[in-house]
Amino acid sequence: MAGHGERGAALVVALLLGLLLVALTAALVPLSTIETEVAANHRRSVEGLYAAEAAAALAAAELGGLADWSVVLDGSFRSARWGASLAPTMPDGRTVDLAAVAGLLRARGAGGDDAGRGLAWTLLAHGDLASWVGLPPGFGPWLVAVWAANDPADADGAPLVDSNGALVLHAAAFGPRGASRALQATLVRQVLTPPTPAPPVVRSRLISQRVVR
Repeated sequence: MAGHGERGAALVVALLLGLLLVALTAALVPLSTIETEVAANHRRSVEGLYAAEAAAALAAAELGGLADWSVVLDGSFRSARWGASLAPTMPDGRTVDLAAVAGLLRARGAGGDDAGRGLAWTLLAHGDLASWVGLPPGFGPWLVAVWAANDPADADGAPLVDSNGALVLHAAAFGPRGASRALQATLVRQVLTPPTPAPPVVRSRLISQRVVR
């Protein structure tokens, strides 16, 4: 009888251990799912910032060839990177209303310090980043848009006229599952004077870049 009792006790212990393992496994599954989601969110965040940086750099390169940036501010310049719709639909079915985004940017700015609030933002370029530049497999998809505004330090009092060779760019990227990142940077035009008889060299570059979303 004692043997049967010992075997019964051992069976109970084994069952309890089994139940404990099942419970631990069940508890770890949600943790694993959460960790996977956190990793995916981090990846989307990093990708989005890269996408916004690429959009700003490509827009800046295109503007570098313009003699007068006032045509950007008044909207008469049409970028080669101009998408088909101002309210494009993402692959997940979400619609991005670029006009609404611009309205919020003008009214509220971006980031914790409302960067760019009150500026006369003009849409410069927008579209699928994959149509602008080659992307690595598994990257995105990302919709990008770039707005331009007159440099606040421009003291001419005319928001649609560039008088000091400087613009502010707001580059935003919209990606999977509602992900979005944005940055603002100042684009300046510089005239370099090499030794004679070489002519002056005009170049543009982004400075003062900061993440605002």
